[in-house]
Amino acid sequence: MSNSEILRDKKVIILILFVALSLSLIGVKHLAMGWEISGGSELKVQTEYPMPYILPDGTKVTMQMLVQIITKRINGIGVKDVTITPWGNRYLLMDFAGTNPENARKIIEKQGKLVVKIGNVTAFTGNELTRISPYTLRAGSWEVPFTISQTAAERFRTASVETNFSKVYMYLDNKLVNSAPIGASLRQELIRGKTVRDLVLTTGPTSKDETKAKNVEIILRSGALPIKLTVLSVSSVPPELGHTFGKNAAIAGFLAILTVALIIFIRYRVPEIIIPIMITGISEVIIILGFAALIRWQLDLPSIAGIIAAVGTGVDDQIVITDEVLMEKKRSIKQRIKSAFFIIYSSWFATIAAMLPLFVIGLSALRGFALTTIVGVTVGVFITRPAYGRIVEHFAGRAKRRVTKR
Repeated sequence: MSNSEILRDKKVIILILFVALSLSLIGVKHLAMGWEISGGSELKVQTEYPMPYILPDGTKVTMQMLVQIITKRINGIGVKDVTITPWGNRYLLMDFAGTNPENARKIIEKQGKLVVKIGNVTAFTGNELTRISPYTLRAGSWEVPFTISQTAAERFRTASVETNFSKVYMYLDNKLVNSAPIGASLRQELIRGKTVRDLVLTTGPTSKDETKAKNVEIILRSGALPIKLTVLSVSSVPPELGHTFGKNAAIAGFLAILTVALIIFIRYRVPEIIIPIMITGISEVIIILGFAALIRWQLDLPSIAGIIAAVGTGVDDQIVITDEVLMEKKRSIKQRIKSAFFIIYSSWFATIAAMLPLFVIGLSALRGFALTTIVGVTVGVFITRPAYGRIVEHFAGRAKRRVTKR
């Protein structure tokens, strides 16, 4: 097989495509940096009651609901790159990248301001909602029922008539989050002078309309959190210090790669082996970063440590492949590579088994380390190792003679 033919090998082409796709994702979506690197805050928050909790109006409040409400409200005021992780049935860990601790505390502790307008006239606010029912499918259409106070209902009717039944607009912390027309049946009741307290916002029959109805329910509940949240502690990193941490982490990763290259050079001293190992190792890092950009995973210090650990595991696997190919003489090359991959798959399975509990039940820092390690070793086993196996198989004859001479 010539050098041009190795580039046309299916496994090598897959590696090249994944690297190209990852570079595109990094360029388009960019990498999201965690609060320790970009500067920001981490809040430990306690809920007023253990979850799930039943409100006096019968609404069941869950951790998932709280996360959705808080995320919607935070995004509604323009704060991005926030990670909220439930811990147990009463605690939340919140990472705010690029937000100072005082602003982060205010965002969580304030109740939020929901204002509903008809045209430019204020109809009612979040404080005047007396009941919000879960979104439901009724008569083939998704809808969100809610109830407002008597005073709000009178104001709603007046505003509707004054604006000639203009659209209803919802603002959360002064940002428009939803708009909808007043339905024909409700309009007739308002024209007859009736004050209507029980309102229904209808979105439509499709799955996309269901998502919209769910978001409307969250928006309505965001006007006032269903239960009180207490900030127990705040950790913060100034942007300047965060950038220093990020720079040091990058240097550590670069030094790790150099150290690996030096060890490989001492072990083999054969360019045909050293260069493919380094190229596939760097490719692995690029693919991990591309995956992080795709899912908008925040890269924090533990995540970077996981990437370095994955690269170390990858080099170890490549050494296993190389030794099986170059040192074993009795079996064919394909049999040797198959034997090497049996060891690699066993190691991959053991690593996944060790990392999954950390990802599922771990704190946010442990989850970052576990995720990047899992992604790294999986990318290695199914993308970079097979490509390296074909490359080392191609160079095996030349490399074996040079290693033997040494």
